[in-house]
Amino acid sequence: MPLLVSGVAYCHANDVTQHMDVKLMLSVFIPSSERCVSRCRYLLLFALINIIFSILVGVLLHLSFVILAILFTILLHYLVINLNCQRFRDSGFEYIKFYVWGTLVIYIASFVITVAEDFACDGFGMPLFLIWYFATFSLLLLAPPNSNSLNK
Repeated sequence: MPLLVSGVAYCHANDVTQHMDVKLMLSVFIPSSERCVSRCRYLLLFALINIIFSILVGVLLHLSFVILAILFTILLHYLVINLNCQRFRDSGFEYIKFYVWGTLVIYIASFVITVAEDFACDGFGMPLFLIWYFATFSLLLLAPPNSNSLNK
C-alpha cells in the first residue's frame, strides 16, 4: 500500500521495480498487429501456425535436433498466445493479462504434471493442456467481433 503524504502517494522503489518487471513480462504478449483478426483469418492463421510448426518440429525431432525442436515449440506457443491476444482484443475483451497469466499457469502446470507422470500421455497433464488449448481456440472462434472495431 503506498504511503500518503499530504495527499500524494509514495511507493517504495521495490514495489515500482516489481510492477515494472510484471509490465515488461506482459508486454511480450501484447498483440503485435493493429489489424483486426476476423473469425476466418483467426481460423486460417491458427491452422497454418499449427501445421507448419508440427511439420517443422517433427522433422527436427526425426533429425535429432531436440534443442531446436524445443525452441520452435516455445515459438509456436508464443505465436498462438499472441494470436489469441489479438482475437481477444478484437472481441472487446479488456483484461488480456488474465488470459496470459492463466495460459502460462496452465502450460507450466501441465508440463510439471506430465513430467511427474513420466511423460504418460494418458495422465492428467497432457489432457489439461489440450483442453485449455482447444477450448480457448473454440471460444475465440465463436467470439463475436467488437462493435467498435471493424475489419480494416
